[in-house]
Amino acid sequence: MRNTTGPSVSALGHLDIDLSEDDAAFAEEWSTWLDAHLPAMQDKLISATTEAEKRQLARDWQAQMAAGGWAAIAWPTEFGGRAATARQQLLFYLTSAERRVPPLAGRIGLNLCGPTLIAHGSPEQQQRFLPPMLDGRHVWCQGFSEPEAGSDLASLRTRGIVDGDTLVITGQKIWTSGAQHSDWMFALVRTDPDAPKRHGISFVLIPMTAAGVEVRPIRQISGDAGFNEVFLESVRVPLRNVVGELNGGWNVTRTTLANERAILFLGQQMALRATLNKAIKQAGTPDRHGIRAAEDPHLRDRIAQAWIDVELVRLNGLRNLAKVLTGKEPGPEGSMSKLFGQHVEQQIHELALDLGGEFAILDSGAADAPNRGKWALGWLRTRASTIGGGTSEIQRNVLAERVLGQPRDPWADA
Repeated sequence: MRNTTGPSVSALGHLDIDLSEDDAAFAEEWSTWLDAHLPAMQDKLISATTEAEKRQLARDWQAQMAAGGWAAIAWPTEFGGRAATARQQLLFYLTSAERRVPPLAGRIGLNLCGPTLIAHGSPEQQQRFLPPMLDGRHVWCQGFSEPEAGSDLASLRTRGIVDGDTLVITGQKIWTSGAQHSDWMFALVRTDPDAPKRHGISFVLIPMTAAGVEVRPIRQISGDAGFNEVFLESVRVPLRNVVGELNGGWNVTRTTLANERAILFLGQQMALRATLNKAIKQAGTPDRHGIRAAEDPHLRDRIAQAWIDVELVRLNGLRNLAKVLTGKEPGPEGSMSKLFGQHVEQQIHELALDLGGEFAILDSGAADAPNRGKWALGWLRTRASTIGGGTSEIQRNVLAERVLGQPRDPWADA
């Protein structure tokens, strides 16, 4: 992929990108900043013994990133970003993945709510919410899905009633990632029950400390509680917390959902490759009986197929990336990365369990557990991979309707 002159970097195997002088300077500045700040933070994270410590370190790291101008590189410069081009974002995420840069505490706000406020928020909202969102003082969660509004999000029932200059909100959200550790939630609320379902919704900013907000973590089969139920009982929010027009939240939401960039597949692909490499290394290591899993021809075939599948994730991601780097929108074809990539993630963890034999199902802490018991934990966690962030059924609908031109589901609006 070559369209400029300048120094070249190799990314994701066979992808070569020629860089302009600005791109090269951007990449060098990012790498130099990491040299100065990353090792100390990685040491602190290794030493942290509790989840609370790790969460605080994630906020501290985000504050450091924001001070250096690296927390939200795609944001305009006037809001603390760098107005980074798609090519520069590629370099940023590639280096972040390769050097294992810790995730930011507030990435949901930075990647989703922040761009929405920049596009649709009032100057007062931008001044009030963007600075603490940028430096990690305020961590955000997304309140979209409801028990009866998942695939058909426009059917949401959480109700907002205008009372003077206040919106009184009652309802329930579910599968709200990180809600128990968040300071604010951006949510969709039905404010006109008589309007067509996509025309009576508002985009509202809700403080998690408000009276009437109750968060109940949902314990998963892995033992984690990353998702939550959020109950809203007569929660009073100022009308100035509505982003965009009252009842105009559906159009605002389009901006939120559009900010999942094609280049974010880098992290997924590199994580898949790293997991597969660990499994392959395990396959060549004798178990306590002196047997190598790689000696089994059936398992060797599955390893080969897994390598091919990871390569397909990479190639499909590069196809979307090529569109972005030429100034085009990635389009609905990006659903293929989500659909296929998370199927591959599940398959790799199933393969790893089989490669480890009977000891692979041991939990962390067990003396004979391969990979310190992480294979069993990973397998449990990936059972939800095809649900979170849009189910596989939703991704198939997107591909069928928007790529193949098939008719919409009967329940969908015209």
